[in-house]
Amino acid sequence: MGMKLSSFIFKRMNVRNSEGDIAFFRLWVDRWEDEREPVSRESLILHFTANYSPEMEKQLLGNRRGLIEVPVDMIVSRSLLDILDGTKFILNLLPPRKALTAKHRSMLRELFDYYTSNGFLFSIHEDLLGVEPDFVKEFDEFITYVYGYESYPRVDGKLLIACGEFPPQDYDFICEGEFEDVLIVNSLRHTQAAVSKLISMISEDPSIDELAETIKGDPALVTKLLQYVNSPLFPHRKEIESITSAINYLGLENLKKFLIAVWMSQFFGQDPSFLEFIKRMLFNAFLLESLHKYVDNVPKDKLFLLGLFYKMPEAFGVRPQVLFQSLQLPEEIVKLYEEESLKRILKILDLLETDELEDYLRSLGIDPEAFKEKNLKYAEENISTLLS
Repeated sequence: MGMKLSSFIFKRMNVRNSEGDIAFFRLWVDRWEDEREPVSRESLILHFTANYSPEMEKQLLGNRRGLIEVPVDMIVSRSLLDILDGTKFILNLLPPRKALTAKHRSMLRELFDYYTSNGFLFSIHEDLLGVEPDFVKEFDEFITYVYGYESYPRVDGKLLIACGEFPPQDYDFICEGEFEDVLIVNSLRHTQAAVSKLISMISEDPSIDELAETIKGDPALVTKLLQYVNSPLFPHRKEIESITSAINYLGLENLKKFLIAVWMSQFFGQDPSFLEFIKRMLFNAFLLESLHKYVDNVPKDKLFLLGLFYKMPEAFGVRPQVLFQSLQLPEEIVKLYEEESLKRILKILDLLETDELEDYLRSLGIDPEAFKEKNLKYAEENISTLLS
């Protein structure tokens, strides 16, 4: 069956100056498939950078700049924005996804200086002015434009971009018409190769810097890793904003687990029949991992791999040895699959959809209600984060 990747359609809108010439383009990204949820403006920059390439930029922008919306707290995510060529973009600052911390505010001046030195221009959206009225005063020297769509706020020394339905006559730039489709991009096309390389690197005891540089070479992987490590699954107090910090926080075994999950989802693509299969395999992996306290002397990462591949021979209708050899699984995982002491826990995966599950859990000393609230929930949340 051929692989079908998620597709995104890149749109742009002309933004003309007061003389009527096209000054730059306003950019948008949407899911191409009708059944997909639309891209929210808060996640716009994530989807844009995940699909970004110099070739795409040239086709989308030509010799002009692009205006793209960015929550202001994402300015601190240098691993994300460093992907872009600053001389080609105006970052239209939205309200933060959550309140700006004191740390963020203390970092912003230095970061604004860094980004402007790399060619970026900045616009402040009227929504950010509404929640942070003193923001322009605080960072005056870095803001070039004010973007308005309802109130068209005038700020001394700033150029007004008017993008509402009934823009005023007094403007510097005005959005023209509707967004027009420019190109369709198949998301994550090259991620499989990057993930395979990283999994191989981890087995060779690489440095954190080597891993970080390889990950940074794949914008889609940067986005997915930062989303994953900052998800509610991990209880750290502050947002992780760099690839190096993400790797240090996860550790090599958890990073490998993340990469395997990404590899599987991309290898089988978004075909509905395969996607459901991948979800089930990942569910088994995370569920078995969550049961580690009932298993002696088997690390969580190995339980994850064992759960991941446990049902595959059955699904493909082949003997386990044939499948494991074709996948080149580590010998230690193959041996775990045959380990008699683990079969009582693996049986939970066999009974998940049956009426026998609760009685079997009790026989193992596992409370069925706690199993639902803790173990099943853990597996479901992990899958939702990885496949979002």
